[in-house]
Amino acid sequence: MAVSFHIMCIRLLASFPLLLAIGAGMVSAPGRAQEVTAYIGFLAPQSGSNQERGVSMVNGAQLAIDEINKKNIKVNNARVNFQLIVQDDRFNANTGKLAAQYLLKRNVLAVVCHSSTVCIATADIFQSAHIPQISVGATNHHFTQLGYNNVFRMFGHSEEGGILFGQYAYRDLKLYNIAVIDDKTPSGSAMADQFSDGFKKAGGFIAGRYSVSDKTSDFNEALASIKEKKADAIFWGGTHLQAANMIVNAKRLGLTTRFLNAMNGMNNQNVLSRVNDVGNILSLESDQPRDKLAKWKSFEKAYTTSFPGSYIDVSALRAYDAIQILGDAIKSSNSLDPQKLAETLHTEKFKGLTGPIEFDQEGNLKNPVFTVYESQGTEWKIVKVVKAD
Repeated sequence: MAVSFHIMCIRLLASFPLLLAIGAGMVSAPGRAQEVTAYIGFLAPQSGSNQERGVSMVNGAQLAIDEINKKNIKVNNARVNFQLIVQDDRFNANTGKLAAQYLLKRNVLAVVCHSSTVCIATADIFQSAHIPQISVGATNHHFTQLGYNNVFRMFGHSEEGGILFGQYAYRDLKLYNIAVIDDKTPSGSAMADQFSDGFKKAGGFIAGRYSVSDKTSDFNEALASIKEKKADAIFWGGTHLQAANMIVNAKRLGLTTRFLNAMNGMNNQNVLSRVNDVGNILSLESDQPRDKLAKWKSFEKAYTTSFPGSYIDVSALRAYDAIQILGDAIKSSNSLDPQKLAETLHTEKFKGLTGPIEFDQEGNLKNPVFTVYESQGTEWKIVKVVKAD
């Protein structure tokens, strides 16, 4: 795929301030400093069943855009004005590809994406243009195993979290017989696979493995089979809203088993309100307890003030950090060259809202932290903080 003329200009002329100004849309007026606009793309669901999550993470990113625009970041003595271009990927690979092509036409310098489905489907598009692609929700390890040097993940992947949670379920929860359901997506299937591997290697038994469509709300066939097999627990690999529907269906069928989920943003109040305080839900997330984060209170206040009525998804914190580190990388490298930005992201350490941010050679977050949460009435209680080996 051809790289847009705009980005070619930036790469070839980065050392020539006047020409860079022309290529990047820099404007100036008598008595005013020069300014250049840096566009950052965001692929996230803004409609459909995952809309609430998508809106939350875009809100987090916009907060960061507003903040870094106040920092007066300059490249070659020209002030950089950051703008976010959001595209609704509808949690769909083909829609994501079309949206990615649009973002290239808009001359974005970097892209934030969410799901494994869309991040993986669009990775070759952004790699061909050498544009940094930062994921705030792609759990599938494959995203950073493509051999591309422009992909980054803001949290732990499924091979780390899934295996850890499988081991935890056997050793700490004393569960020995678990049924596993996935939603057939790259993220859900990989998470279910990794959880199953970790659980079996620890000594557990998989009572049954089931797959359903990521669009369905009918879990009756799988749940009836699981009830007959008397599994100790059900592990779900998929989105948290679909998980809520499954839990309600399971209770209606008389299942009293525990429900386990991993890295799907389950630990929010919206889920608990949907399942009517059912309890018995455990979720592992790749995050740190929020009260341990130095900047959490100020972020929470800014978010709730700017976006009243929108809950704060875990990916909103990662999206905020993704934009912040892009601003830091541009400032550090004194460049709007996307390839230079990718190189800088690989080599520098950042202090984020979510904690220390440093990427390994693949683009994965180094030393990710995982937290196990348990539903208790209308609240999520932190049970244990664990780290990958």
